[in-house]
Amino acid sequence: MADKSSLKYICEGLCGFTTMLLLITLGMISAQTELPQDPYQRGLILLNQFRYAEAKASFDQALTKYPNHKHAFYYRGKCLVELNQQEAAMNDFNRSLNIDSNFALGYVGLAEVYTKNKDYSRAMELVDKALVLDPKNAEALYQKGVIYGYQNKVSEAITYFNSCLEVKPTHAYAHYQLGLAHYQRQRPDLAIVHFEKFLQLAPDAPEAPQVRNLLNFLRR
Repeated sequence: MADKSSLKYICEGLCGFTTMLLLITLGMISAQTELPQDPYQRGLILLNQFRYAEAKASFDQALTKYPNHKHAFYYRGKCLVELNQQEAAMNDFNRSLNIDSNFALGYVGLAEVYTKNKDYSRAMELVDKALVLDPKNAEALYQKGVIYGYQNKVSEAITYFNSCLEVKPTHAYAHYQLGLAHYQRQRPDLAIVHFEKFLQLAPDAPEAPQVRNLLNFLRR
């Protein structure tokens, strides 16, 4: 079974993926799908395909066209997180909040950056603020699980990943994180269930090959 660092490692790898979690609910869109003309909608599709640099470029265009589009700032920030441009990502999340100070996702985005910077106390303050504004925000619940995961508080992480799935059962990365957490806790039966669901929802995710290999091991 995985050592105690496993969940922390995966949380670090996924911290920026809270992004596409909303996008997953739109349905998986193949790379062959013709991209829309609207740059914001095109950015969402590219982000869902894990094409972060291209998605960012589309959100750049969207913000030129719609300079007060808080969601475009948020999603561009998510791309920047994945491109390891944390300072620029923080700037975009702050700009989304300058447009709407009650924009819960803006606080979730900031929490991601602070989590990556290992400032868990500040990250938790921000995600809790998002949950005050929107108690059933799936991304905030997911990010709170990620913060606990970074700190190897596996029980707490599981609680919030499950809460995320209660709000959004199609949240692929909540299933992924739960699979890893149950694997760590030596519950292969539960790990298999969540890993299989993750692959159904996000078959082309960067983690998919790793998950398939792990499933093969667990099914032996």
